[in-house]
Amino acid sequence: MIAWAVLAGIFFLPANLFSQQTKVLVSAPAKSLTWFPAFFAKEKGFYKEEGLDVDFVVMGPQLALQALVTGDVGYTTALGSTMRGAVRGLPLRVVLTICEKPHFALITRPGINSVAALKGKVLGVSSFGASSYTMANAMLQHFKLTPQHDVKILAVGGGTNRFTALKAGLIDATLMEFPYNLMLEKEGFTRILFVGDIVPAPIAGFGATVERIQKRPEEIRRMVRATLRATKYAKEHRDESVKSIAKWTGMENAFAEGSYDLASGTWSNDGIPAPDALASAMQDIMRELKLDASPDPAKIFEWSFVKEIK
Repeated sequence: MIAWAVLAGIFFLPANLFSQQTKVLVSAPAKSLTWFPAFFAKEKGFYKEEGLDVDFVVMGPQLALQALVTGDVGYTTALGSTMRGAVRGLPLRVVLTICEKPHFALITRPGINSVAALKGKVLGVSSFGASSYTMANAMLQHFKLTPQHDVKILAVGGGTNRFTALKAGLIDATLMEFPYNLMLEKEGFTRILFVGDIVPAPIAGFGATVERIQKRPEEIRRMVRATLRATKYAKEHRDESVKSIAKWTGMENAFAEGSYDLASGTWSNDGIPAPDALASAMQDIMRELKLDASPDPAKIFEWSFVKEIK
């Protein structure tokens, strides 16, 4: 009798008890179009429809990794740090790829017209260990240049800092994301190449702890489902996406349009990076960490949630 009374009480509880949103905090190293579909999922209400109250906080890659491990944030969009942390033995996994090609363009001061011409010059990155640093190393090695020997790499800070440093002549070249590369090109600086065209690699998505994967699989499933839905929507609705990008970043509409056109093709359709991007990432990690063999992807990635939704 008591059991039936309890069950009856459950059915007549206030409806909003079951509609409470699960609070989720996601760290990101910078406001970047590499993970714009995740922001778009929040703006469109896709997370809310999954019962999730998602917020994003910007913090440096190393701090973000620490916050992820300690549980101060639930996820990080910084896949480079997540992958390297997992290889080093931290209990982390990548559960979703949003962007599978770096958005960095190599921008140089006038007079430098090739990667080879960087020999003896200074290349600016955000910080040592950040994606811009990793990609700079991979790019230089691709063109048979030795980082810090043939080309000096200098950590000068985020996008606005690198923008200012190049204009002031403190560095000769830098890797810049949208829209800063477009702004610099407009002012006469030279775009040599897009790094993603020669070094494809998963650069943004969701990294999570093994503990969270084991204890909160349904939450991860909902995060992945809403983000993939937003990615598809963003690709299919250019004008609405451009308007959202302009508002989110404070870009002029023309820069937002150009940025969208360059970025949308790098967003993963199914949440799993293409084989060449995955292979490139493993090679970069092996080279950077001086490993004897390529890392085992099974110790870095957990694709079960993405595959359930495909």
